Amino acid sequence: MNETHIIAVHTYGAQRIKHPRTKQVVSAHKIGYTSAAPDVLLTLYGSKAHDVSSKQASYRYIQIDGETSVRHGYLLLKLTVEELARAETVTRKYHRAAVYLWRDGQWQELPNSRTHAYAAPSSYGPDFDPSGYRPVSPSTGEKEVAVEGIRAEKSQRSPTEKPWWWLLGDTYPHRDILKRCGARFSSKRRAWYYMGWDLPEAIQQLITASSETSPQPMPEMSLALQEAILTVLAQDDEAAALAQGASIPPDVSLGKTMGDTAPVPDDEPTTAIRVMKPAPFPIEGQPMDEIQTAIVQARSHTAPVLQRPPMGEKRSLRPIGQACVGELTGSISGNVYCFGYAIHDGMCVFLNMGGPRTAVEAIRAKLSKGDIVSVTPWDGPAVELTAGEGNTGMYQDFFANIPEAKFTSLILCHDWLVMPNYGGKATTFILRTDEAQAMAKLKHHVTELVKIPVFDDWAGYLYHAGQSAMLVRSTKAEGGIDLLTIDLDVDAWTRLITGGLAQQAIAFPNRNSA
Repeated sequence: MNETHIIAVHTYGAQRIKHPRTKQVVSAHKIGYTSAAPDVLLTLYGSKAHDVSSKQASYRYIQIDGETSVRHGYLLLKLTVEELARAETVTRKYHRAAVYLWRDGQWQELPNSRTHAYAAPSSYGPDFDPSGYRPVSPSTGEKEVAVEGIRAEKSQRSPTEKPWWWLLGDTYPHRDILKRCGARFSSKRRAWYYMGWDLPEAIQQLITASSETSPQPMPEMSLALQEAILTVLAQDDEAAALAQGASIPPDVSLGKTMGDTAPVPDDEPTTAIRVMKPAPFPIEGQPMDEIQTAIVQARSHTAPVLQRPPMGEKRSLRPIGQACVGELTGSISGNVYCFGYAIHDGMCVFLNMGGPRTAVEAIRAKLSKGDIVSVTPWDGPAVELTAGEGNTGMYQDFFANIPEAKFTSLILCHDWLVMPNYGGKATTFILRTDEAQAMAKLKHHVTELVKIPVFDDWAGYLYHAGQSAMLVRSTKAEGGIDLLTIDLDVDAWTRLITGGLAQQAIAFPNRNSA
């Protein structure tokens, strides 16, 4: 097996410029003049790379035919030993390489005319781990194929408690199966987990299928890792117990109190309904958490209440904001303009674009494959848009084609926006057109999420207390888009409702009055 290496080549992003010879507008990577990076790309890609810099340009512009993988401002390439040696030959001629090799868990800048050896990068070097990304081979122009299957790691507190199964690897294509089998996704660990004595047969088949080439017994976590995880879980249980004892009013639960992280074994008798008397808060000497603080703030002032629409009122469509913010680029032909976008944790969740149909469909295809598309504003640096590495087919599209004008309008909405996951802990979004609409939509999400009744009269409280508890917050957006990020945390929203009842921030509506 041939040894390969990952290198990162610094770039300022892709921009659309006019080719100095053909006068055609092309997409090219903007790179500094003083480093070896442009000539390294030309050397490695050969005839697949073209220098399209004009004589008066302050930067070098390199057009690359085929796939590229850009992460955090760096082109990621997978090189053979021979290709790495050719890159070193180029960088030794320059005062600064701006090309970095991933070796032994850290980045090292390639040799240059000053150091003549590999060295730790300066403050301008990359600071991310490229192991989870798919670099491109310049010899083939294709991305590295992800071959990782699904593996399971088991952790158990004691022989009498159900174990935890962490499902790791290439789980995204099988997310629907995992959901149907009762598995949940941990946003903190970025992995699926299942709690039960045995894994469901459907999940076992996924694990078996990914191990057919080299069958091995299902691994268990090391003792040290198990102890570390169980310590954290125990601390979480203790903190949850303190918080719930301080804030939760009468709790109606089946078989367990709210916040229990370990499931009740199947053979343990359960109590149909358990009522717990809440303790007042704040507890002296103990700080309040965000949920408790939000409840206290809501109690201190009257929150707006969502009014019911008059009988017979029909639902109506409402326009969302849009404004041209720049041009979309990414190895496409044709001018595609961006009329608004929104980004959550580096992931594009909303994109409004328009232009020639073939170019618009090319943008949609790149995002659907998990590739990066850049928005180039008129007066600022390019902004990268992506569904995330390895996330494919994550968008719902809304087309409007105007053949007479040769113009196509397309809005892409992330799955989390149009298909919320009410399984326990997830994220969704609300396109806010006004406060009343946002309250009504939030109330709908909370109603679907929690296992207790939610009344229309509580919509204003949920909206404002949710913002105070950071369960509802603004999303980074441009182009007149007003998008709210909603944490679908069943425990947090349940505490917010039950705590509000206990502290009289909200009350059960009296349906018998007038």
